[in-house]
Amino acid sequence: MKKILIFLVVFGFLLCGANKVIAKTDLSISDSDITFSKETFFEGETIRIFARVLNIGDTDVYGQVIFLSNKKEIGSPQPISIKVGTYDDVFINWTFKSGNYNIEAKITGLGSTDDNPGNNQTGQKNIFVDLDSDNDQIGNQDDPDDDNDGLTDEREEILKTDPQNPDTDGDKVKDSVDVFPLDPAESRDTDNDGIGNNEDLDDDNDTLTDEQELFQYGTNPLNRDTDNDGLSDNQEVYLGTDPTKEDTDNDGVIDSEDSAPLDPLIGQAGLIGAIADWFKEKPYTYAIVGAIAMIIIFLIFRRKKN
Repeated sequence: MKKILIFLVVFGFLLCGANKVIAKTDLSISDSDITFSKETFFEGETIRIFARVLNIGDTDVYGQVIFLSNKKEIGSPQPISIKVGTYDDVFINWTFKSGNYNIEAKITGLGSTDDNPGNNQTGQKNIFVDLDSDNDQIGNQDDPDDDNDGLTDEREEILKTDPQNPDTDGDKVKDSVDVFPLDPAESRDTDNDGIGNNEDLDDDNDTLTDEQELFQYGTNPLNRDTDNDGLSDNQEVYLGTDPTKEDTDNDGVIDSEDSAPLDPLIGQAGLIGAIADWFKEKPYTYAIVGAIAMIIIFLIFRRKKN
């Protein structure tokens, strides 16, 4: 009887020891278990970072997951509770600045000792967070025009403008249409004389000052030929015609084609001038008229012979 009791006690110890060997705690997390809510990352965006923890041991486990960015803890620890043979997903929201980051997830605070800690210390992902200055969903690294102002970054480098600011001088005119993108006092040069309209006394370079055009003649200081009749404003002032009216004498002929633009009874240079103008506009008529003339001469000579 005594031998039987000793055997049972020894067997019990062995059985308990066997159970300890069989029942083990083992959580796992790897690089592929860290994922993100987006594939591309831009500064200022809030990204969700996910981690999946697997329970590959033989006991149910609870603990925590902490996330790290470049070895610094971010967010708050996320609790996990995992049944044997299953997994638990946890996440945090994080807003990044531009740059390169090494994202890690580490299992900690376990209710029991992990028998294989080598596979749960960390999972890692390297990501690059780009700027998107013009919010066009193309990162500055791949965007040829970071500020979407119509000028490429290379062109802006030549002009010395800011490739991340569509209006470098802050005058509310985009760099691509601003003739003076570095001068907040100027943006246009109508006559292309190198002097901005604000400083230029004659914006359209028709020899009439802007003040004369506005207050004396009522013409457009940004258009050399206000009435588009073929005569510049200063020519009309010299001739005495109306620079705001294409046909000053109302005879149906615009001033630039009227031999007497101030006399409604004379519309052109006369019949000969009209015929000459007609031939200029239709040069092929020379051949037609020449052929008709030859036929007439031929008929006249033939008639005389008869």
